[in-house]
Amino acid sequence: MKAYKRVFAIMIILLGTMEVSQAQEYVVEVEALDHSYDLEGSNVIPSGWITFVLNNRLSEEVHEISLVRLLEGISHEDYLGPYMKAWDILLQEYQEGKVERSGINERVNQMLPEWSDELEYVSARGLVSPGRSAARTMELAPGNYSMVCWMKTEDGQIHIMKGMSRALKAGSEKVNREEPQPDWEITLKENEIETDWQPSLGSHEFRLNLSKGEDGKLIHSNIHLIKIEKGQDLDEINSWMDWYQVGGLRAQTAVEFLGGLDVYSQSTKGYFTLEIKEPGEYAWIVFVPGKTGIYKRFAVSAFRVDKR
Repeated sequence: MKAYKRVFAIMIILLGTMEVSQAQEYVVEVEALDHSYDLEGSNVIPSGWITFVLNNRLSEEVHEISLVRLLEGISHEDYLGPYMKAWDILLQEYQEGKVERSGINERVNQMLPEWSDELEYVSARGLVSPGRSAARTMELAPGNYSMVCWMKTEDGQIHIMKGMSRALKAGSEKVNREEPQPDWEITLKENEIETDWQPSLGSHEFRLNLSKGEDGKLIHSNIHLIKIEKGQDLDEINSWMDWYQVGGLRAQTAVEFLGGLDVYSQSTKGYFTLEIKEPGEYAWIVFVPGKTGIYKRFAVSAFRVDKR
């Protein structure tokens, strides 16, 4: 992000008793560990436009931030209890061959609590490899949230079940910040990634534009930037990104993930920031489950180009 826009405002908010900072940007710094999150400041943050920075400098595995808004009366402990235990059992049964892929929904619905359909996943993925950091900005409504990582360990256990989760509360006080106005836009079409971005070294802010089909649902909802080797088979990466694959989203991968996001809500836009540190071969990848992904390969030279 540009230096003149980044104003760190990690602070403790006492709801109803303190005013939110007048800073342009409210940033929650999240340090990824194997397997936990370390947050600077309080678990209570303001509502409104909030930027989450995931630093993955101290871990050895790929991590992500998924944010789920909890309905009233459901706690973070409830989410980790009956809800996540159902998914943990389902995953183990599936990996052991006791459940076919076609039977996943029926089996997990037998175990999930009744309130699970009311959970609202606000934002997800934005995979970040070890040694990397990336950010996303989202508008949070007041309420209670769980911050979790759905990646899996090398032996197939969900990171959440290893302790990689954190309770957050967005208070009624709203941060004084308008919707981001990034330099670059990416538009996802049915079979194409469209952008006028000029690839270069440095930090880059993006707005992701999404389209809906005739059924009113998003055609695609995610994008990721990866550093690749020349000629690398991106279909293998698309397959690895499938959580329902037995080996999907496990600890190791053949590429480096630099960030991105997955928009879980029916919003048609999202905002993220990432940094390209080295020249080389890169690709945008839109994960498409059960099909061929959508890719856009490009090279970055050793020359830094900053748009002002």
